[in-house]
Formats: sequence, C-alpha cells, structure tokens
Amino acid sequence: MTHPRRAIIFLAWGESYIREVLRCLGEGALPDYDTFLITDHASEVPASRLAVIRADFWTHGRLRKTELMDFLPPGYQSYLFLDSDTRVISDIDSGFSKAEAHGIAVSPAPHYSLDHFWGFGKIMEAEGVRKSGQLQYNTGVIFFSLTDETRRAFRLWRELGRKYVNSAFSDQPFFTLAMEKSNFSPYTLSPSYNYRGFGDSISGIVRIWHSHQEMPENINQFECAWPPRRVINGRVIYPKRARRSRVIRRLRYFMLELKRRIYGSD
Repeated sequence: MTHPRRAIIFLAWGESYIREVLRCLGEGALPDYDTFLITDHASEVPASRLAVIRADFWTHGRLRKTELMDFLPPGYQSYLFLDSDTRVISDIDSGFSKAEAHGIAVSPAPHYSLDHFWGFGKIMEAEGVRKSGQLQYNTGVIFFSLTDETRRAFRLWRELGRKYVNSAFSDQPFFTLAMEKSNFSPYTLSPSYNYRGFGDSISGIVRIWHSHQEMPENINQFECAWPPRRVINGRVIYPKRARRSRVIRRLRYFMLELKRRIYGSD
C-alpha cells in the first residue's frame, strides 16, 4: 500500500520564533514527514532536519501567512501548516486524512465569531459579506491539500491580505472570510487539534498545544472526559464535580481498607 506524501510547514523569521520552531521539532510527537521552514533572507537557521525555503514576502507581520501558497514545496498530497508556538503531543493522522478528503481541515478559534472579532464586521461589510454569526477558524494549525477549491480560497486569502495590508493586524479572520467568499466549507476539527490554553473546554485529549505559555505536564491526565477540564494561566483546572467524585472514591477505598484490616478479609 502506498502511503500519501505529506509535508509539515512552518513560517517564521527572527531568532526567537525560529527557536520556537526548533523546540516544536525536538519535543512532542511531531510526525516524521518532510518538514520545511519558510523564512526571510535575513534570519539565521541552525542546522536541523528542517528544509529552509527563503521567501521574498510582499506583506509584513502576521499577514505574511496569507502568502503561504506562494512558497509551498511541490509534490505532496497534503500539508500541515503549524505556527511556531505549537507542540504536537498526540496522533494527528486524522487531520491529514480529512484534508485529503475535504481540501482543508481546521479548528475553530476560541474567539469564534467572525463578525465580532475586534471590529472585523466592518471589513465584512466592505467586502459585501452579510454578518450572520459565521464561525471563525484559527490559522495556527491548518491541514490542507491543494485542490482547485483550496487554491481558490488561498489565493483570495492572499488578495485580502494585500488589500488590507495597512489596516489589518492579523491574517486569521481573512482566512475565514476568503473561504466564505469562495463558498468553501472546510472540515471542522475539534479544538483538541488546536488548543490555545485560553480557558476553553477540553473533552478527551489535547493533540496540538498552541500557546507561548508552557504546556502543563498533566494536560492529558483525567479520569473522565466530562465535565470538561480547562487550562487557565498554565494550570489544568478540573471541574469541581470531578474533584468531589475523586475524593468520594478515595474515601470509600479508605473505609473498605480500614474495614478489611479490622475484620479481616473473607
């Protein structure tokens, strides 16, 4: 059986961000696929398994992500784009599979309402897009394959980035707007594929940690998935009901053990 060719893409420049990429490369469970770093011509990149692609960017800051398609290495069936502050900590194969089936697979942003994202509704109005509670997707983790529909959405993402280069601070809402305008519906992954650590719920395990904060060592330790736990200020916060349940179980065990020691076992 022939396995699909897959690639992992980072986009970063400057010493601190490239150092984050190298950390992601060396820690966790990043799949052993061909891995590329798209960067500028000035940044120094220490020797690693990263293949370096030097880019002449048209935009600046975060908007450079909108130019992603211009610098992709050819010949791969699917790609995973990762922000520099991500850590892959569990199996993510399904993300690639969904991208190969649907074109794009991506998780919702914690600030998920596109038309209420820091005044982005004004840009939606300028682009003739009705504000109707569209779900905003996070662009720190994007699984994708280059279908005609995906290329169309990525090209429009780039066009919007250039159009608003002097008035925008983030590439992210333009990504959702580009899919909205091109009538593209991505496969929506669970937040476990892009967990930001902003206090949003965790049901099950986290697969990709996405934060500049240190990841709690016990992030995937839990007795039951519901009620959900959360990460707030770098700490895993378990629901009170779950904590009470653990206390009750331990108390019952203690009582049974005490009874056994006093009366003996049958």
